[in-house]
Amino acid sequence: MRRISFLVLAAACLVLAAAPAFAFGKIMYSDRPLNLRDGRSPKAEWVGSLYAGQKVRVAHEKDGWVAVYEPSATDPSESRAAGFSNAKFLKPTRGRYEPKEWGEPAVSSTKLNIRSRPNVRGEKIRTLQPGERVIIDFPEDDWTVVFSPSATIRSRLNGIGYASAKFLEPVTAATPPAPAPEPKPAPAAPVVRQAVEPPAPAKAAPTASTAIRRVALTNRVNVHQSRTTNSPLVRTLAPGDVVQLGLLRNGWYAVFKASDMIRSESSSIGYALQSAMDANSREAGMVVAPAAPSAPARPATPARDVEPAEPVISAEALKAEALKDDRPLRPAARAASEPTFSPKAAPRAGKQQTLVIDRSAFKDAKRPDPAPDQNAHGYRFKFLEKSETREYGHVWITLKVFLATTKLPDRAALKDFASSLWKEHRRVTKNVLVEVYLPGMDLDDLAWGVVKFDYDGMTELWTRRATLFGTKFM
Repeated sequence: MRRISFLVLAAACLVLAAAPAFAFGKIMYSDRPLNLRDGRSPKAEWVGSLYAGQKVRVAHEKDGWVAVYEPSATDPSESRAAGFSNAKFLKPTRGRYEPKEWGEPAVSSTKLNIRSRPNVRGEKIRTLQPGERVIIDFPEDDWTVVFSPSATIRSRLNGIGYASAKFLEPVTAATPPAPAPEPKPAPAAPVVRQAVEPPAPAKAAPTASTAIRRVALTNRVNVHQSRTTNSPLVRTLAPGDVVQLGLLRNGWYAVFKASDMIRSESSSIGYALQSAMDANSREAGMVVAPAAPSAPARPATPARDVEPAEPVISAEALKAEALKDDRPLRPAARAASEPTFSPKAAPRAGKQQTLVIDRSAFKDAKRPDPAPDQNAHGYRFKFLEKSETREYGHVWITLKVFLATTKLPDRAALKDFASSLWKEHRRVTKNVLVEVYLPGMDLDDLAWGVVKFDYDGMTELWTRRATLFGTKFM
């Protein structure tokens, strides 16, 4: 009996000793959209974000900051954290819940290496097999951060590594089912989205959520910038307005213009509550192409009935035109006083002429490079233009910049330079677009470098090599 008791006690001790390996820290919920950083400081680099009400695991609190992990994480080391966040904005119970979609499901088209950096010199971390599914985000030129298909936290530190985007294809209805090992993360879905039980059927049946309706408003309805009533008001639809509704998610419709043919998140006017739209609109039927009414008219006046308009020219007229071509050239003074051929005869008579452009007229026509008047990250630059526009319901602050340099900036230098401008012009609910021009470029043409930011940080970066033709860089 004593031996059995000893064995039970030993087993209990083993369970207690092993428990930290399976569960550590505590489950918390963000009470607002929350930035994640790569260190315990608001000045540390931004690496990702949490949406309001997102479920996470936290540990290692120090100086008011905690390490943030996936809810199912089992490795307590800080190197495995998705980032660091201010502890005061994480609560033990969920209040606001405003889930925000991120990333794009993708599938590898071949054996694909995942590397530690966005280039072929990065250390190889692992290899994706053909058909293996992942989530991709944070695109940088031809590279993107690759996440596990079960990842729930949008953070660069939460990714597996970088992979070449050209070998990753978006997941569509025609994409073959995921391999057998893939269903393992499925049980994690209810854990992460346990409070999203009602909208779950929309995830299982994407065809229902992507249906497009055309409605006419019977009462006023507000359209917001994102799927939450706390987001800025984009516009208010008035009675009689006709719009299209689609991409239903979390009780919100994406709203499109009645004439829009491309209906993606980026092309929407904004978002409206499903309950408000359903109660204050009526079906307005499908969009009718403007060319449809003219379709029956085509048989009535077929092309064959119009063709005889050309042979109306008599044989005598054609013969006369041929004789004119064979005659010697008339003196210039006489030719100027004689009538020219009719428009119908012009394509038949006369030979092809070559127009020579005197390029010397454009010599030295290019404007000189502007003189830089500011400094940032070791570069001299000048603002060419600052503007603010609204595109598809999003406000963009555009900074057009001339960068005075004799050496082509690499990706890191371009990112650092653009980030310094973003920090100065960063505004809540507004995105920032930095367009960079180099010496010798046409400042009225496309920019060489394009860097986009939202309020949280950089979202896109790319360069156009073709814009450098004719400059000292190419």
